[in-house]
Amino acid sequence: MNQSKLLLATAVFIFVAFFTYLSHANVAVNFNQVDFYQDGLLSTPNSEWGEFNVTYDQGSSLQWINVVADPGTPNARWIVQNNPLLPSGMTGTSLFNGTSYFDLGISRGTDIPALNFGYIVSSTPASSIPTSFDVTGSASVGSSQNIINSGAADGNTTLGSPSNGNLNWGVSYLGVTAHWQMNMPNVAQKTNYCVPGAAANSLQWLNKSLNLGITQTTVETMNDLAGKMGTTTTVGTYDTNFVAGKLNYISSNKLPLEVHFVGGGATLKKGDYTDPTSKTVAKNDGAVTWDWIQKEKMKGQDIELWSNGHVVVMEGFISWDNIHLIAYRDDPYQHGVNTTADELARLASRHVWTYYINGDTDLGNGKAKLHLAVAESPVPEPGTMLLVGIGIAGIGYLRKRRARQ
Repeated sequence: MNQSKLLLATAVFIFVAFFTYLSHANVAVNFNQVDFYQDGLLSTPNSEWGEFNVTYDQGSSLQWINVVADPGTPNARWIVQNNPLLPSGMTGTSLFNGTSYFDLGISRGTDIPALNFGYIVSSTPASSIPTSFDVTGSASVGSSQNIINSGAADGNTTLGSPSNGNLNWGVSYLGVTAHWQMNMPNVAQKTNYCVPGAAANSLQWLNKSLNLGITQTTVETMNDLAGKMGTTTTVGTYDTNFVAGKLNYISSNKLPLEVHFVGGGATLKKGDYTDPTSKTVAKNDGAVTWDWIQKEKMKGQDIELWSNGHVVVMEGFISWDNIHLIAYRDDPYQHGVNTTADELARLASRHVWTYYINGDTDLGNGKAKLHLAVAESPVPEPGTMLLVGIGIAGIGYLRKRRARQ
């Protein structure tokens, strides 16, 4: 059933892309029902999780897409509230894809073949369900894959419920801060390799940005890190080994980087950590806070985020007041060398949006505490980097102009 659903989804995506081209020329959307896998085996088919994908031609300013199921009826409900549509100056691209997860509103195990939807694109976020739309229509719901635990040892192996974080979108849309790390890679991972995969993405991004001299491919870096972290395809990686392996890799390759982190976990305790192999130290900056995440990201440093069951590389953020949106890269397949061409293409365009609120986030399998964030810093550590075009300056200008009206 899932294969036929996937074939139908492909045909429907073509239809939806054409349909939206006629009605709203720069946006195409599609929807999937998520099947969850555990250790390479299907564990939760036809889950209550939906996957929303939007592909769009980028403009010169930040915009927002709001998508509603059963628009204009008493049963109208959110599919996606305020998914960012990023400007070209922020990402360095002209065509972009965004992904986010939502609650299908069905019981687990129920196949949902189609849904009625409406969407609207606007220059400011919406605080309530729209009553008018740029496009309305009916779309078949395809099938996609994600993983319950992607390799965070001692993490949760029970699928949680989809959650939007209950963000307070009613706050004033002022003082927006944003940052994006262009050309962040997204390596195809082996089973339970989310930790060395996220770290490899980070280090390879730093390598390109700072000319560190790493000659490995991203896959080679991932496998090297996995060996140093003690990662296995059956268990994954423990948080202490994550930090130790990264310190070991940096020391072995004589990279001008230092490691620092906030939070901890099952085996990584409070305080600085010394790798017993390289004798190098990762500094603990205290508890996980949004201020730390934003400050480190604004310096141009890479950050890996660890929640209960999954580790991802953070790609960017948008923040104002108590609204904090995170974009990340990861591999929802973990097929390693068996990753198909279609899956590789999907990884290349996969940019997932989630939230951070009161220490919680959702990295693809339910609301959980963000209990560890790890950053690599050039030595000496830089100050705040020059901000990227519209990523900061243009957004700030729009907010100031709105404030004067």
